[in-house]
Amino acid sequence: MTTTSGLRLGVIGAGTIAEFHVAAARQSAGQVKVTAVCDVRAEAAEKLAAEAGARVFTDHRAMLDAGGLDAVVITVPHALHAPITLDAAAAGLHVLVEKPIATTREDAVRMIEACRAAGVVFAVGHVLRFVPMLRAAAGFLASGELGRVVVASERRTADYADPSRPRWFLDADMAGGGIVLNVGTHSIDKLQMLVGSPITEVTAHVAGPPGAAVETEAVALARHADGTRSAISVTGTGLPFTDESEIVCGEGALRISRGEGVWSFRGGVATQVAAPGIGEMATAFAAQLADFARACAGRTAPEVTPEYALSVLDVALAVYESARRGSTVTVKGQP
Repeated sequence: MTTTSGLRLGVIGAGTIAEFHVAAARQSAGQVKVTAVCDVRAEAAEKLAAEAGARVFTDHRAMLDAGGLDAVVITVPHALHAPITLDAAAAGLHVLVEKPIATTREDAVRMIEACRAAGVVFAVGHVLRFVPMLRAAAGFLASGELGRVVVASERRTADYADPSRPRWFLDADMAGGGIVLNVGTHSIDKLQMLVGSPITEVTAHVAGPPGAAVETEAVALARHADGTRSAISVTGTGLPFTDESEIVCGEGALRISRGEGVWSFRGGVATQVAAPGIGEMATAFAAQLADFARACAGRTAPEVTPEYALSVLDVALAVYESARRGSTVTVKGQP
Protein backbone atom coordinates (compact mmCIF):
# COMPACT_ATOMS: atom_id res chain seq x y z
CA MET A 1 0.00 0.00 0.00
CA THR A 2 1.22 3.48 -0.83
CA THR A 3 2.31 5.32 2.29
CA THR A 4 1.41 8.89 3.19
CA SER A 5 4.94 9.87 2.17
CA GLY A 6 4.33 8.71 -1.39
CA LEU A 7 4.87 5.64 -3.51
CA ARG A 8 8.04 3.80 -2.47
CA LEU A 9 9.54 2.63 -5.73
CA GLY A 10 12.21 0.09 -6.54
CA VAL A 11 13.94 0.31 -9.92
CA ILE A 12 15.11 -2.98 -11.41
CA GLY A 13 17.64 -2.38 -14.16
CA ALA A 14 19.92 0.67 -14.05
CA GLY A 15 20.34 1.57 -17.70
CA THR A 16 19.45 4.69 -19.67
CA ILE A 17 15.68 4.25 -19.40
CA ALA A 18 15.96 3.77 -15.65
CA GLU A 19 17.58 7.21 -15.47
CA PHE A 20 14.41 8.69 -17.00
CA HIS A 21 12.29 7.01 -14.34
CA VAL A 22 14.52 8.26 -11.51
CA ALA A 23 14.40 11.78 -12.94
CA ALA A 24 10.61 11.52 -13.21
CA ALA A 25 10.40 10.54 -9.53
CA ARG A 26 12.44 13.62 -8.62
CA GLN A 27 9.87 15.75 -10.45
CA SER A 28 6.93 14.16 -8.63
CA ALA A 29 6.91 16.57 -5.67
CA GLY A 30 7.11 13.67 -3.23
CA GLN A 31 4.42 11.61 -4.96
CA VAL A 32 7.02 8.96 -5.81
CA LYS A 33 10.33 8.23 -4.09
CA VAL A 34 12.92 5.80 -5.45
CA THR A 35 14.10 3.89 -2.39
CA ALA A 36 15.94 0.96 -4.00
CA VAL A 37 17.85 0.27 -7.21
CA CYS A 38 18.86 -3.15 -8.48
CA ASP A 39 21.14 -4.20 -11.30
CA VAL A 40 23.38 -7.23 -11.78
CA ARG A 41 26.09 -4.66 -12.62
CA ALA A 42 26.92 -3.35 -9.15
CA GLU A 43 28.61 -0.22 -10.46
CA ALA A 44 25.54 0.80 -12.49
CA ALA A 45 23.23 0.17 -9.54
CA GLU A 46 25.44 2.19 -7.19
CA LYS A 47 25.62 5.13 -9.57
CA LEU A 48 21.88 5.37 -10.08
CA ALA A 49 21.13 4.72 -6.42
CA ALA A 50 23.48 7.56 -5.43
CA GLU A 51 21.46 9.93 -7.60
CA ALA A 52 18.25 8.82 -5.90
CA GLY A 53 19.54 8.34 -2.36
CA ALA A 54 18.40 4.71 -2.56
CA ARG A 55 19.54 1.30 -1.34
CA VAL A 56 21.60 -0.85 -3.71
CA PHE A 57 20.94 -4.45 -4.73
CA THR A 58 22.41 -6.78 -7.34
CA ASP A 59 19.66 -9.42 -7.08
CA HIS A 60 16.02 -8.43 -7.57
CA ARG A 61 14.79 -11.18 -5.25
CA ALA A 62 16.96 -9.82 -2.44
CA MET A 63 15.47 -6.38 -3.07
CA LEU A 64 11.91 -7.75 -2.93
CA ASP A 65 12.68 -9.74 0.23
CA ALA A 66 14.15 -6.65 1.93
CA GLY A 67 10.74 -4.98 1.93
CA GLY A 68 10.02 -1.28 2.20
CA LEU A 69 8.58 -1.01 -1.31
CA ASP A 70 5.13 -0.41 -2.75
CA ALA A 71 5.96 -0.86 -6.42
CA VAL A 72 8.71 -1.60 -8.91
CA VAL A 73 9.72 -0.30 -12.31
CA ILE A 74 11.26 -3.03 -14.46
CA THR A 75 13.77 -1.86 -17.09
CA VAL A 76 15.67 -5.03 -17.97
CA PRO A 77 16.19 -7.06 -21.17
CA HIS A 78 12.86 -8.10 -22.68
CA ALA A 79 13.10 -11.80 -21.88
CA LEU A 80 13.41 -10.99 -18.17
CA HIS A 81 10.19 -8.95 -18.00
CA ALA A 82 8.03 -11.98 -17.29
CA PRO A 83 9.97 -13.70 -14.48
CA ILE A 84 10.65 -10.47 -12.61
CA THR A 85 7.03 -9.31 -12.96
CA LEU A 86 5.86 -12.65 -11.59
CA ASP A 87 8.23 -12.30 -8.62
CA ALA A 88 7.04 -8.75 -7.93
CA ALA A 89 3.38 -9.75 -8.08
CA ALA A 90 4.06 -12.63 -5.68
CA ALA A 91 5.58 -10.06 -3.31
CA GLY A 92 2.41 -7.96 -3.53
CA LEU A 93 4.06 -5.07 -5.38
CA HIS A 94 2.57 -2.92 -8.13
CA VAL A 95 4.42 -3.19 -11.44
CA LEU A 96 5.38 -0.77 -14.22
CA VAL A 97 7.31 -2.75 -16.84
CA GLU A 98 8.95 -1.27 -19.90
CA LYS A 99 7.59 -2.17 -23.33
CA PRO A 100 7.29 -4.63 -24.92
CA ILE A 101 5.29 -6.32 -22.20
CA ALA A 102 7.05 -9.63 -22.95
CA THR A 103 8.63 -11.58 -25.78
CA THR A 104 5.83 -14.14 -26.09
CA ARG A 105 2.07 -13.98 -25.83
CA GLU A 106 2.10 -16.81 -23.30
CA ASP A 107 4.41 -14.88 -20.97
CA ALA A 108 2.32 -11.72 -21.29
CA VAL A 109 -0.87 -13.58 -20.37
CA ARG A 110 0.88 -15.18 -17.36
CA MET A 111 1.99 -11.73 -16.20
CA ILE A 112 -1.50 -10.26 -16.54
CA GLU A 113 -3.10 -13.17 -14.69
CA ALA A 114 -0.51 -13.11 -11.89
CA CYS A 115 -0.93 -9.40 -11.24
CA ARG A 116 -4.71 -9.72 -11.35
CA ALA A 117 -4.64 -12.61 -8.88
CA ALA A 118 -2.32 -10.65 -6.56
CA GLY A 119 -4.56 -7.57 -6.73
CA VAL A 120 -1.71 -5.31 -7.82
CA VAL A 121 -1.65 -2.60 -10.46
CA PHE A 122 0.10 -3.61 -13.67
CA ALA A 123 1.13 -0.90 -16.15
CA VAL A 124 3.30 -1.07 -19.27
CA GLY A 125 5.65 1.70 -20.36
CA HIS A 126 4.37 2.68 -23.77
CA VAL A 127 5.63 6.14 -22.94
CA LEU A 128 4.74 7.71 -26.30
CA ARG A 129 1.16 7.80 -25.04
CA PHE A 130 2.28 10.59 -22.72
CA VAL A 131 4.28 12.74 -25.17
CA PRO A 132 2.49 16.12 -25.31
CA MET A 133 2.97 16.51 -29.07
CA LEU A 134 1.47 13.09 -29.80
CA ARG A 135 -1.40 13.64 -27.40
CA ALA A 136 -2.15 16.90 -29.20
CA ALA A 137 -2.09 15.10 -32.55
CA ALA A 138 -4.38 12.32 -31.35
CA GLY A 139 -6.81 14.85 -29.89
CA PHE A 140 -6.85 16.86 -33.11
CA LEU A 141 -7.60 13.76 -35.18
CA ALA A 142 -10.29 12.61 -32.75
CA SER A 143 -12.01 16.01 -33.06
CA GLY A 144 -12.97 15.11 -36.63
CA GLU A 145 -11.84 18.44 -38.03
CA LEU A 146 -10.09 16.69 -40.92
CA GLY A 147 -12.73 14.01 -41.31
CA ARG A 148 -12.29 10.27 -40.98
CA VAL A 149 -8.80 8.76 -41.21
CA VAL A 150 -8.30 7.09 -44.60
CA VAL A 151 -4.67 5.93 -44.66
CA ALA A 152 -1.69 6.37 -42.34
CA SER A 153 2.04 5.76 -42.35
CA GLU A 154 4.73 5.60 -39.71
CA ARG A 155 8.47 5.71 -40.41
CA ARG A 156 11.36 5.44 -37.97
CA THR A 157 15.06 5.05 -38.59
CA ALA A 158 17.85 4.33 -36.12
CA ASP A 159 21.39 3.05 -36.05
CA TYR A 160 20.52 -0.32 -34.57
CA ALA A 161 24.11 -1.49 -34.30
CA ASP A 162 25.23 1.68 -32.49
CA PRO A 163 27.99 0.57 -30.07
CA SER A 164 26.39 2.64 -27.30
CA ARG A 165 23.36 0.36 -27.32
CA PRO A 166 23.31 -2.54 -24.85
CA ARG A 167 24.66 -5.71 -26.45
CA TRP A 168 21.51 -7.64 -25.52
CA PHE A 169 19.64 -5.69 -28.21
CA LEU A 170 21.38 -7.99 -30.72
CA ASP A 171 20.80 -11.18 -28.69
CA ALA A 172 17.76 -13.00 -30.09
CA ASP A 173 17.10 -14.86 -26.84
CA MET A 174 17.27 -11.82 -24.55
CA ALA A 175 15.63 -9.31 -26.90
CA GLY A 176 13.04 -11.68 -28.33
CA GLY A 177 13.64 -10.09 -31.73
CA GLY A 178 15.25 -7.05 -33.25
CA ILE A 179 14.02 -3.69 -34.44
CA VAL A 180 10.38 -4.81 -34.61
CA LEU A 181 10.09 -5.54 -30.88
CA ASN A 182 12.35 -2.69 -29.79
CA VAL A 183 11.47 0.20 -32.13
CA GLY A 184 8.53 -1.15 -34.09
CA THR A 185 6.38 -1.51 -30.99
CA HIS A 186 6.57 2.29 -30.67
CA SER A 187 5.36 2.58 -34.28
CA ILE A 188 2.53 0.10 -33.72
CA ASP A 189 1.42 1.99 -30.61
CA LYS A 190 1.57 5.35 -32.40
CA LEU A 191 -0.56 4.13 -35.31
CA GLN A 192 -3.17 2.58 -33.02
CA MET A 193 -3.23 5.80 -30.99
CA LEU A 194 -3.48 8.14 -33.98
CA VAL A 195 -5.87 6.09 -36.11
CA GLY A 196 -7.94 5.32 -33.03
CA SER A 197 -8.44 1.68 -34.00
CA PRO A 198 -6.48 -1.53 -33.31
CA ILE A 199 -4.49 -3.30 -36.01
CA THR A 200 -6.11 -6.61 -36.94
CA GLU A 201 -4.10 -7.84 -39.93
CA VAL A 202 -0.55 -7.44 -41.27
CA THR A 203 1.49 -8.31 -44.32
CA ALA A 204 5.17 -7.91 -43.49
CA HIS A 205 8.79 -8.48 -44.39
CA VAL A 206 11.87 -8.32 -42.15
CA ALA A 207 15.58 -8.43 -42.96
CA GLY A 208 19.00 -8.04 -41.39
CA PRO A 209 22.66 -8.08 -42.32
CA PRO A 210 24.29 -11.46 -43.08
CA GLY A 211 24.97 -13.42 -39.92
CA ALA A 212 22.89 -11.14 -37.69
CA ALA A 213 20.86 -12.84 -34.95
CA VAL A 214 18.04 -10.27 -35.14
CA GLU A 215 16.39 -8.20 -37.85
CA THR A 216 17.34 -4.56 -38.37
CA GLU A 217 14.77 -3.73 -41.08
CA ALA A 218 11.01 -4.23 -41.30
CA VAL A 219 8.10 -3.07 -43.42
CA ALA A 220 4.45 -3.91 -42.91
CA LEU A 221 1.08 -3.09 -44.39
CA ALA A 222 -1.65 -3.16 -41.76
CA ARG A 223 -5.41 -3.21 -41.66
CA HIS A 224 -7.19 -1.66 -38.68
CA ALA A 225 -10.49 -2.81 -37.19
CA ASP A 226 -12.30 0.19 -38.67
CA GLY A 227 -10.99 -0.58 -42.17
CA THR A 228 -8.20 2.00 -42.21
CA ARG A 229 -4.98 0.90 -43.90
CA SER A 230 -1.56 1.89 -42.57
CA ALA A 231 2.09 1.28 -43.37
CA ILE A 232 5.04 0.83 -41.02
CA SER A 233 8.69 1.19 -41.96
CA VAL A 234 11.46 0.77 -39.40
CA THR A 235 15.07 0.61 -40.48
CA GLY A 236 18.26 0.34 -38.47
CA THR A 237 20.99 0.61 -41.06
CA GLY A 238 22.71 3.76 -42.19
CA LEU A 239 19.94 6.32 -42.63
CA PRO A 240 19.80 9.60 -40.68
CA PHE A 241 17.39 9.66 -37.75
CA THR A 242 13.74 10.00 -38.72
CA ASP A 243 10.60 9.79 -36.61
CA GLU A 244 7.57 10.78 -38.67
CA SER A 245 3.91 9.88 -39.05
CA GLU A 246 1.49 10.99 -41.76
CA ILE A 247 -2.25 10.60 -41.34
CA VAL A 248 -4.42 11.24 -44.41
CA CYS A 249 -8.07 12.01 -43.69
CA GLY A 250 -11.12 12.69 -45.82
CA GLU A 251 -10.70 16.45 -45.66
CA GLY A 252 -6.98 16.96 -45.12
CA ALA A 253 -3.88 15.42 -43.62
CA LEU A 254 -1.69 15.57 -40.54
CA ARG A 255 2.08 15.21 -40.31
CA ILE A 256 3.78 14.48 -36.98
CA SER A 257 7.54 14.93 -36.90
CA ARG A 258 9.90 14.67 -33.92
CA GLY A 259 11.76 17.74 -35.16
CA GLU A 260 9.00 19.86 -36.71
CA GLY A 261 5.98 19.20 -34.53
CA VAL A 262 2.42 18.56 -35.69
CA TRP A 263 1.10 20.21 -38.86
CA SER A 264 -2.30 19.97 -40.52
CA PHE A 265 -2.74 20.43 -44.26
CA ARG A 266 -6.16 21.36 -45.58
CA GLY A 267 -7.19 23.17 -48.76
CA GLY A 268 -3.60 24.17 -49.51
CA VAL A 269 -3.14 25.73 -46.06
CA ALA A 270 -0.59 24.43 -43.56
CA THR A 271 -1.32 25.08 -39.87
CA GLN A 272 0.83 24.10 -36.92
CA VAL A 273 -1.22 22.17 -34.38
CA ALA A 274 1.59 21.64 -31.85
CA ALA A 275 5.24 22.65 -31.72
CA PRO A 276 7.95 20.22 -30.64
CA GLY A 277 8.68 20.81 -26.98
CA ILE A 278 12.00 20.89 -25.20
CA GLY A 279 12.54 17.77 -23.13
CA GLU A 280 9.33 16.11 -24.27
CA MET A 281 10.52 12.62 -23.38
CA ALA A 282 11.37 13.71 -19.83
CA THR A 283 7.90 15.27 -19.61
CA ALA A 284 6.35 12.04 -20.90
CA PHE A 285 8.16 9.86 -18.36
CA ALA A 286 7.04 12.19 -15.56
CA ALA A 287 3.43 12.03 -16.74
CA GLN A 288 3.61 8.25 -17.08
CA LEU A 289 4.96 7.84 -13.54
CA ALA A 290 2.31 10.20 -12.17
CA ASP A 291 -0.38 8.11 -13.86
CA PHE A 292 1.12 4.94 -12.39
CA ALA A 293 1.24 6.46 -8.89
CA ARG A 294 -2.40 7.55 -9.22
CA ALA A 295 -3.41 4.05 -10.25
CA CYS A 296 -1.47 2.52 -7.35
CA ALA A 297 -3.01 4.90 -4.83
CA GLY A 298 -6.54 3.99 -5.91
CA ARG A 299 -5.84 0.50 -7.23
CA THR A 300 -7.42 1.57 -10.50
CA ALA A 301 -6.44 0.95 -14.10
CA PRO A 302 -3.43 2.85 -15.47
CA GLU A 303 -3.74 4.67 -18.79
CA VAL A 304 -1.71 1.97 -20.55
CA THR A 305 -3.19 -1.33 -19.41
CA PRO A 306 -1.39 -4.65 -19.86
CA GLU A 307 -4.25 -5.79 -22.08
CA TYR A 308 -3.52 -2.91 -24.44
CA ALA A 309 0.21 -3.68 -24.31
CA LEU A 310 -0.64 -7.27 -25.24
CA SER A 311 -2.40 -5.95 -28.35
CA VAL A 312 0.83 -4.19 -29.39
CA LEU A 313 2.87 -7.35 -28.78
CA ASP A 314 0.34 -9.37 -30.78
CA VAL A 315 0.86 -7.07 -33.79
CA ALA A 316 4.65 -7.33 -33.51
CA LEU A 317 4.47 -11.11 -33.32
CA ALA A 318 2.12 -11.11 -36.33
CA VAL A 319 4.77 -9.13 -38.25
CA TYR A 320 7.27 -11.91 -37.55
CA GLU A 321 4.78 -14.62 -38.46
CA SER A 322 3.82 -12.88 -41.70
CA ALA A 323 7.47 -12.48 -42.64
CA ARG A 324 8.12 -16.19 -41.99
CA ARG A 325 5.08 -17.34 -43.95
CA GLY A 326 5.27 -14.77 -46.71
CA SER A 327 1.56 -14.08 -46.41
CA THR A 328 -1.03 -11.95 -44.64
CA VAL A 329 -1.62 -12.82 -40.98
CA THR A 330 -4.55 -12.06 -38.68
CA VAL A 331 -3.42 -10.60 -35.36
CA LYS A 332 -4.14 -12.87 -32.39
CA GLY A 333 -6.80 -11.57 -30.05
CA GLN A 334 -8.56 -9.85 -32.96
CA PRO A 335 -11.59 -11.16 -34.84
